Amino acid sequence: MADNTPEPIPETPPGLRDYLVARRAEQFAFLSALVRINSENPPGHSAGVTRKLEELLLGQNFTIERRPVDADAAMALGREPYDMLSVSLEFGDDPAAGPMLVLACHADTAPAGQDWTHDPQGAAIDGGRMFGRGVSDGKGDLAAYVYALLAVRDCADGLQGRVQLLIGFDGASGGELGPHRLLAGADQQPNFAIVPGAARAIGTTATGVLDLDVSVKGVSAPAGSPQMGADALEGAAAVLSALYRHRDTLSTRTSEIEGIGSPTLVVTEIRGGEGALAVPGEVTMLVDRRLLPEEDAKAVESEVTNIIGRAAAPIQGVVCRVRRRRLLHAVVPGDEVSKLRDLISAVCEQVTEERPAVYGAAFETSARDFAAADVPVVMYGAGSVGATGHMATRPDEALVLDDLRVATEVLANAIIELLGGQASSSTP
Repeated sequence: MADNTPEPIPETPPGLRDYLVARRAEQFAFLSALVRINSENPPGHSAGVTRKLEELLLGQNFTIERRPVDADAAMALGREPYDMLSVSLEFGDDPAAGPMLVLACHADTAPAGQDWTHDPQGAAIDGGRMFGRGVSDGKGDLAAYVYALLAVRDCADGLQGRVQLLIGFDGASGGELGPHRLLAGADQQPNFAIVPGAARAIGTTATGVLDLDVSVKGVSAPAGSPQMGADALEGAAAVLSALYRHRDTLSTRTSEIEGIGSPTLVVTEIRGGEGALAVPGEVTMLVDRRLLPEEDAKAVESEVTNIIGRAAAPIQGVVCRVRRRRLLHAVVPGDEVSKLRDLISAVCEQVTEERPAVYGAAFETSARDFAAADVPVVMYGAGSVGATGHMATRPDEALVLDDLRVATEVLANAIIELLGGQASSSTP
């Protein structure tokens, strides 16, 4: 009978660990330099952080390629076009004979907002944590990815394969211009991908997204003679009330996957009215419904559409139409994802002496872009995303610096294992 017990992951050799320890202050400085540059999105200005990243990466002797996103697609989304940055490393006599791993990250952030007790761009270190916008979601992960690659490049032998670091600048606004457009036009798909996540937990699952455009049409009329028209806003109010009543029932539906919780429904946008002197002839709204991995997307769409239709039907003269704007299926891990998860889990346990939790993400993640292209992907990085709550939009966003250490060491060892090499036992 075959022995299916996985081989133990070797502990981090002193050489690799000493290398990372020796460069830790430099890694903190790298992250501080990124945090001090305002890269809030919106508005989406990325030129400053792009230049700084090029300077920092060239200083580490990386070769950088700029990859422009589709300008028309950016304009259609109301965003500034930008260049993704790509760093590629190849190992072995025939790199194409080994696996290809993509580390995908973003360097834009949510707006800082109010109520900070630390400067959002100050990168202050206090109590073992660094404070600043983006430090726990995007920029901290990027610092872990870069220094893990440096350790692999400088400390490992016998590797066979390729590693590509992709840096985008629209992760805070949904990531629609980034990895999935590159994947669609790529000559070769990666074998594995890792995107931002937590240092002591591994994300493998994410909720789906269903966006519905709702149009409630009536008949405009003078405000002084409303009986001559049909008030679209009255119909919209009925629809909103029905949706909110339905929303309040969703808490009874809960995913079995840790971190996912219950589905959500939010009306994210509403527009209407012809002016101060007229009965509204049309009101439009955008409904965002998050899908549990266990839910059937078509059944949910039918359910929400029927609720909207029944609510508007009694309003005389009002017609309601519902159109799907976007459907992103939930990320559900397959066998190849399990292999990547188990590898990172085993390495993480060696580094931290604790088995990392496995969770699902109830927020936007670029993992869905890779999953949609059938690329096995996990969420792993330096931040707290998914493990102890999403800090990316909160005041006093912070990164535990020991988590940066853990993530960097885990990633370096996992990459070496994935590419079939071994780390040097001496410091280069």
